[in-house]
Amino acid sequence: MGSVSSSIKSAHSSSGIEPAPRVKGGCSKNRQGKTLNRLQTPLCIVISIFAFLSEGQAQQFGEKAEIPTSIGQIGLTVTNIGVIGNSFRGPFSQGAPSCEYPIGSGIEHLFDGGLWVGAFVRGQPLVSTGAAGDDANGYDPGDAGYEFTFRSGITERSSIFDAQFYDPRAISHQDFLTDFSDSSLRIPGSNTTIREHSPIFADVHLESYAWNFPFADFFVILNYSVTNASQDPWDNVYLGLWADFVIRNVRVTAPRGTDFFSHGANGFIDSLQLVYVYDYDGDPGFTDSYVSAKLLGGDWRGALLHPKAWPFWPDSLKSSYAAIDTAGPRVRAQFWGFRSTDLELGSPRNDGERYGKMSTTIKPDLLEQIRTSPGNRLTLISLGPIPQILPGETVNFVLAIVTARKFGDRPSTIDDEISRQTLLENIRWAERAYQGEDKNGNGILDPGEDGNLNGVLDRYLLPQPPIPPAVRVVAEDRKTVIYWDKRAEQSVDPISGRTDFEGYRIYRTQPGDDLEVGGDLLSALTLIAEFDSVGNTVGTNSGFQSRGNFQNLSTPVNFPGDPVDYHYRYEVDGLLNGWQYVFAVTAYDEGDPVQNLQPLESSRLQTSTRAIPGSSVNDGFRNGTVGVYPNPYYVRAAWDGTAERDRKIYFTNLPSECEIRIYTLAGETVDVIHHSSSQTPDIRWFQTFGSSQAAYSGGDAAWDLISEKDQRLATGLYLFAVRDKKTGDVQQGKFAIIR
Repeated sequence: MGSVSSSIKSAHSSSGIEPAPRVKGGCSKNRQGKTLNRLQTPLCIVISIFAFLSEGQAQQFGEKAEIPTSIGQIGLTVTNIGVIGNSFRGPFSQGAPSCEYPIGSGIEHLFDGGLWVGAFVRGQPLVSTGAAGDDANGYDPGDAGYEFTFRSGITERSSIFDAQFYDPRAISHQDFLTDFSDSSLRIPGSNTTIREHSPIFADVHLESYAWNFPFADFFVILNYSVTNASQDPWDNVYLGLWADFVIRNVRVTAPRGTDFFSHGANGFIDSLQLVYVYDYDGDPGFTDSYVSAKLLGGDWRGALLHPKAWPFWPDSLKSSYAAIDTAGPRVRAQFWGFRSTDLELGSPRNDGERYGKMSTTIKPDLLEQIRTSPGNRLTLISLGPIPQILPGETVNFVLAIVTARKFGDRPSTIDDEISRQTLLENIRWAERAYQGEDKNGNGILDPGEDGNLNGVLDRYLLPQPPIPPAVRVVAEDRKTVIYWDKRAEQSVDPISGRTDFEGYRIYRTQPGDDLEVGGDLLSALTLIAEFDSVGNTVGTNSGFQSRGNFQNLSTPVNFPGDPVDYHYRYEVDGLLNGWQYVFAVTAYDEGDPVQNLQPLESSRLQTSTRAIPGSSVNDGFRNGTVGVYPNPYYVRAAWDGTAERDRKIYFTNLPSECEIRIYTLAGETVDVIHHSSSQTPDIRWFQTFGSSQAAYSGGDAAWDLISEKDQRLATGLYLFAVRDKKTGDVQQGKFAIIR
């Protein structure tokens, strides 16, 4: 995983890429010690997108400024300037996800968003905003509404023992930590002022948490600690998250123009303290998902900052609310049109109007209207009032960004309890993660809840499946062989204290799954085999004895440079050479009836490995003659991408080190390929659809049908010669291209 991400650039033009125009509301502008036993495993595949800083940018804006989560299925960009999401554009990393779910699908859920802190300061309502949405560009340095500036870079840490950023203090599989403040009137290190900004002097520490567990890889928790760094009390304080949620597939529809942003419908479930958005009619079939901002809780003066916990608050805090004649903090939701002037759904134009939005809730009739019709709308969820935050005092505010597929095959325009079924299940897992030992959610460590006996209410705890096995995939001719170790079998459940390993599951994709528009390889993984313990009612009770394509090895297998002892072997035959497959092996447990938990399974993503079967190495041409497939090659072969450079043919049955020369019938050299069985093929198809960690057989070389003069090949017959670099022997052949 990369260790440095790109900075927020100091000028719009510094990106070098012209942002796509966005039109909203009729206005056109540019807008673009060791972790618990279950976690001791290498991270085999992590999809991450980072860009490196120039030295000048690092000095001006800090070493890190933005980074997307990449450990699970949701890719949410987190920044050190109070913004979440990346506006699909400009000062942020090109190509990085904004809030993509599933990762790699192109289905985005967020333009941008940010923390809002509102209070009365010396009798005046002030609101400091991480993002406010009045500028159609999203973030550009100095824009009104983007009022926080960095105080630190972004630190990454992980509770996964073998991960690059392992840290025993980590909360989740991928933590991001950063600090920002609204106290500056200009961008640090520059003369760029922040327009229309009246600071309340809020210092913010943000920690985000993400997991790869398959029951928790669809949400990111945002844990904000907000400190009053001024000399004045903040009165009647509200904390909120503003977001421009937009669910569209950017591989299907380019993110520009009014039409792109005008298809979301919005909802609010007061009893669950959440707002949500779904794509009403934008990209049906490609965007059948929800995104939600869910209040999880917080802390103020040692009491759980959550409406449901009000009965458990100490009398001293209840008296604070009695003094302002209110029953306590509650969740509020507002929605309004982008730059709308509607009297009730209009965009707030100043701090007073923003504070008004934070402290009120949308009327039920208007909510029903926007829940059942599309529009270009902005979302705000807030919590308050908190009677007073004194100078130096800190208040904690915790939310989750939760994504989910619509349940079943529900029509895109239907939003009902059935449609939201998966979303609500995912919400419950986010709640469970936040509550940790607090089983009844009252903010108090009750008898029987202190699982680790440390006398502290520990949050951000999840039940854990077994440790994922270490997996090795070997590609061969028309088959792959999967090896894995047995460390999962020693997994101890951190809650029950039992060794409750049950079995293994093996998954694979089908040919062409990697080429689908909006494709989700994780969802494409289908179960092909399962092996589990006998003597209980869980699983298939198959046992672990060798049979068929499965072997329980009496002597473990080792590979050069790999210290793992592999105890199991499974052969997948009948595969097609030249096609890419993804394989994964997971471990699962017995479940826990006491905790009312079904069996939990480790992450498929963590052990996912790509493999391309092909011929074995043919040194000295001892195993027959070289060849080409497909031959003849018809343009737009089934495994090709849509771009001209995403095409490929294979030379097969090659020596481990060889030179391939392609000629016209007239003897003119078309291209020269230097093949090495130890290297990833150097054509764009593998950069677009493949991975440098994929398993290759070693005897095939891919070519993109582009000449050494950077020209595509015309229809015709071509000759080739393969020279074994070790022996000097040469074999020749021919192939045809038909366009």
